[in-house]
Amino acid sequence: MKKILSYLKNPKVAVSSASWLIFIIALLLELSGVEQANLIPLYVVGIIIGGFYFGREAIEKLFEKKIGIELLMSVGIIGAAAIGEWKEALLLVGLYSISEAIESFISDKTRSAIEALMDLVPKHALVKRDGKTETVLAEKLLVGDIFIVKAGESIATDGIIRTGSGSINQAAITGESIPVFKKEGEQVFAGTINEDGLIEIEATKIFKENTISKIIKMVEEAQESKGKRQQMVEKFAHTFSPIVLGISILMPPVLLFLGFPLSDALVRAITFVVAASPCAFAVSVPVAFAAALGTSARKGVLVKGGIHLEELAEIKMIAFDKTGTLTTGKPVVTDILPFDSLSQKNFLQIAGGLAINSSHPLSRAIQAEIQNEKIETSPSINFHTMAGEGVKGNVDGETYFLGSPKLVEGLGHDLSHISEFTKLSSEGKTVVFVSTQKKILGLIAIADAPREKAKATLARLHQLGVQNVMLTGDYRLVGESIGKALGVGSVLAELKPDQKVEKIKELKQKYQHVGMVGDGINDAPALAESSVGMAMGSAGTDAALEAADVAIMGDNLERIPDAIARARYTKKVVFQNIIFSTILQVFVMFLAIFMLLSVSQILFIDEFGEVLVVLNGLRLLNGKVKKIS
Repeated sequence: MKKILSYLKNPKVAVSSASWLIFIIALLLELSGVEQANLIPLYVVGIIIGGFYFGREAIEKLFEKKIGIELLMSVGIIGAAAIGEWKEALLLVGLYSISEAIESFISDKTRSAIEALMDLVPKHALVKRDGKTETVLAEKLLVGDIFIVKAGESIATDGIIRTGSGSINQAAITGESIPVFKKEGEQVFAGTINEDGLIEIEATKIFKENTISKIIKMVEEAQESKGKRQQMVEKFAHTFSPIVLGISILMPPVLLFLGFPLSDALVRAITFVVAASPCAFAVSVPVAFAAALGTSARKGVLVKGGIHLEELAEIKMIAFDKTGTLTTGKPVVTDILPFDSLSQKNFLQIAGGLAINSSHPLSRAIQAEIQNEKIETSPSINFHTMAGEGVKGNVDGETYFLGSPKLVEGLGHDLSHISEFTKLSSEGKTVVFVSTQKKILGLIAIADAPREKAKATLARLHQLGVQNVMLTGDYRLVGESIGKALGVGSVLAELKPDQKVEKIKELKQKYQHVGMVGDGINDAPALAESSVGMAMGSAGTDAALEAADVAIMGDNLERIPDAIARARYTKKVVFQNIIFSTILQVFVMFLAIFMLLSVSQILFIDEFGEVLVVLNGLRLLNGKVKKIS
């Protein structure tokens, strides 16, 4: 019962339900012996209630000098009542209003599903200002404000942790089921939950520009953006409706001239108005797109409109950025090779003593590896950074060096005999050495790790018949190494942002429909140039998200083939709806012109067909992705 009442919160659902209730009551009374003449007030109430919204829309469009389907339906209903077909008039109201109610309900469901995220964002935040702590409205937070989030509380806006650490539940934003440990200097998002610890966060976005607000804005814009097929259908409906109304006005005098009785001529004209109204045709596309866009958003793929959904269905080639897209964008240690008799533990203790004082990404990768191995290290003393080459410092009384091949060669060491160095370098890995002034102690290979689901994503795209290419600004050896590991179709490396754009243009000439997936500022021009630009949502920069047509939330690459499969499924459903509604339109017009069935039968076929079209579109609300190749 509670669920039914929640449906009735939608006003169009409520008035449609009321009109159907009145119709059933009137029908039962008539069957029990009550004269139809005595039921006219009940029919009038049902018609006014059920036809309120589309009747009002008909009048508004008329003032704008537009003749739409709503006006045709209103004329048909009034005409049916005028000739005494009260039951048919109310039936017509109920059937048309229910299709409008379903379309409205889909839009509401889509919007409410996304806006429900706003409930995750607290209304207030505890802010430190001028040495005092005060509670302010979340929407009043300013960039640079430091606000406090206790264990179990939600984060008010996007920011950077400045003090403390904790496990952050990011499921609402990224889809990650397991909380992520975040420490000082790491980014957190609005609506995520601090599950333990107390943290102080510096706001980096005002409330209206945070991650959740951005998601909602993108969904709303997507619902307003119409695809080519939807634009075509609406244009046809607006052109066709005045023609139908004109023909229906001319029908009575023509039929009277041909010898038909006045009542028969009026019935035929009114029936023609209703039957010829392209209702099913008009709702065939928007309902399907509304359902598909809503489902995509719930599944973590924000498509900025129907036109991009259509383009996504046509994709034949996808160009991927490497760093941060196919890879994590964070260097990790892949190989540890101590030389001579030095143990791996002692080797890492020396390397860690040097790396712990450095903020370089490669040093951080070594630090992370040491933490994973649970090896205790002591910071080196007399630490010194050698710009562009590495670092040096004293560990246990001896001076050690950690750095590039150039650094150790500068110390007089010969690398030509170290086969491991040649092999790892050829694999595209960055090699750093640990040495003393006299000898090399070993090496550590570091590489940008491929995303966990990248290989499976590319394989799934291949099953869908979508080819792929990697466009990267990184060195050729690095790009080719990652490409080979993941099964990338081809690799184009050492590209500047403008060169990526040129490559996209070349691919479009060959494949016509080309997608681009990226996450960085340097990817924005290529994303904008592609047929469909796809930005990695949570890690993506604002520039990339703004330039893209699709945002992949949670940085889950597997959502890309799912999105393409869903877009293709949507295309099939839309095509089915257009074909069915066109055949239905021709059929009911034929019935109406020659009056091969009664008025009520013709109206029922017409409106029942419209409901079938809507229900077919509703199949897209199902989150399951059809395996379409």
